[in-house]
Amino acid sequence: MTIDQLIAQVRQSIADKLALRKTHTDAIEEIRSLCLAENRDPTDDESAKVTEARAAAYAVDPEVEQLRGREAELVEEKARDEAAGNLAREFTSGAAKPKYGERATITSEPRTYTRETARKGVSWISDAYNATKRGEPAAQERIDRHGREVIAEGELTARAVSTGVIAGLVPAQYLLDLAAPVLRNGRPLANLVTKHQLPESGMTALIPRGTTGASAAAQSTENSAVSSTDEAWSNLSVPIVTVSGQAPVSRQTLERGVGMDEILFLDLARAYASQIDNYLINGTGSSGQPFGILNTAGISAATAFGAAPSAANFTLKVAGQITGVTSSGAGIYPTLIVMHPRRWGWLTGIVDSSNRPVVLANPMGPYNALGVINAPGKEGSDVDPITGATIIGTHSSGLPIITDLNIPITVGTNSEDLVLVLDTNEMHLWEDGDGAPLQLSFEQTAGNNLTTTLVVYNYMAFTAGRYPTAAGKLGGLDTVATQGLVAPTF
Repeated sequence: MTIDQLIAQVRQSIADKLALRKTHTDAIEEIRSLCLAENRDPTDDESAKVTEARAAAYAVDPEVEQLRGREAELVEEKARDEAAGNLAREFTSGAAKPKYGERATITSEPRTYTRETARKGVSWISDAYNATKRGEPAAQERIDRHGREVIAEGELTARAVSTGVIAGLVPAQYLLDLAAPVLRNGRPLANLVTKHQLPESGMTALIPRGTTGASAAAQSTENSAVSSTDEAWSNLSVPIVTVSGQAPVSRQTLERGVGMDEILFLDLARAYASQIDNYLINGTGSSGQPFGILNTAGISAATAFGAAPSAANFTLKVAGQITGVTSSGAGIYPTLIVMHPRRWGWLTGIVDSSNRPVVLANPMGPYNALGVINAPGKEGSDVDPITGATIIGTHSSGLPIITDLNIPITVGTNSEDLVLVLDTNEMHLWEDGDGAPLQLSFEQTAGNNLTTTLVVYNYMAFTAGRYPTAAGKLGGLDTVATQGLVAPTF
């Protein structure tokens, strides 16, 4: 039996199991619909049948998961064999070379889910709903095919595809291309910190962190004792947290809607992405949140301005935080300045004694400027912050500047905003994939309203605690009105 026949056989077994599961869920829906139509509670006999059918449906799930694991193994085996064959043709004398752009697991067929297929009624979100809630084999087959495509195209790893409760529910790429644009606060800082893939299991990451280092010194005399200090280490515990969101959706929208997947998923994805960025800055470390930069013990903080903000004292405070980060030790140096758009707007509006702006645009050939505008007109992350953020300017120190709407603006007595000076190499963020929520589930419906809850979630971890002094903040420390980084007047 060939590998293709084995794959087809496993897939048919999956379809058969899903069809069997659907017979049980249909029986449950039939009883619920009857009770709803007659406006009554189920009888004891009906309740027993629902319990029995639910148990039977749930019993199928482990068998399906086992078969899907077997299918994934066979698909990977086929991909490896085909890749090796292509490589052999490329390096074997006289063998036919693979055509330009030929991929081992992707044929000339189009992707399963595109905007064009959505317009024609083949929607990722409706297939996800129909496969998971209604057990439709055709929808499940398209979801499975999509899962193989995202692995073959290098968009996600096989592990990321299977991390959800229902494996393979990874948003279609045409949705991920637009995930989390700046229609909320976006995630500009989260896109620029050091990224890691989440470990496969566990809810805590432990990072060994030295507290006392070894010593070295000149030997006082020959044969005398050399410098010796016992090293001490402790574990930095980084919690892996769950970030999720939900939205009630009518069954008509899920079953009959065309093109609704972008609207439904992207709204939740934007909220998710913005919250990730917010936790990086403001996370409290309690109520399931990670410790954000501002709540990490040991970060540097500037002293109070002691006067109304000006170009001179602002520049001095920034220089102080740059020095503080750089003075942490060898290997730590600032790479980025982060501020709220209102502070960047204030900077671009400052003029000198001759009413000349102190922050200039690049094309003007600035000389001795407080800052340089790199992206005129922009005060936030780019339209696709999943893949990058906009460096809107450069400080006189040479550090790039980004703005982030998640920077707090009500800090301290005078409701000041803050400015962060960071070594982003020491801001560590763990996520699956590219930062969009990968898992999606459809929770129990509110039967009397025909409402289904759409849920997205994923896991993340963050720490600035490996070297806390790699972060510095200024603002929020003045107690006299009008002093410090208070809201500017334009």
